[in-house]
Amino acid sequence: MRQLKIIEYVSLDGVIEDPGPSGGFKHRGWTVPYWDDEMAEAQSKELFASDALLLGRVTYEEFVASWPLRSGDPYTDKMNSMKKYVASRDPSRQLEWNAALLKATLVTPLAS
Repeated sequence: MRQLKIIEYVSLDGVIEDPGPSGGFKHRGWTVPYWDDEMAEAQSKELFASDALLLGRVTYEEFVASWPLRSGDPYTDKMNSMKKYVASRDPSRQLEWNAALLKATLVTPLAS
């Protein structure tokens, strides 16, 4: 059995959406002012200690729109070469960028 490590960016008031500079959220990029060499080193350490990524559909779509267009540095090359597992409720979704769709239902939606 493999280890699953979760890395999330969460503000003190509970915001997790669009921590980076892209996306449709009104407050997107909220982590950018806090990104420094120490944060970049910690993120690199976690990436290079990993052999795969588990992504939600939205994160996958944002990543696949930008990462494959980059190359030439160790971080980007690692990100692009890693296996990605994507959670989506659309079983017909076609994935690229070294990604596989998770086939099982991971979470049962709450009744409205």
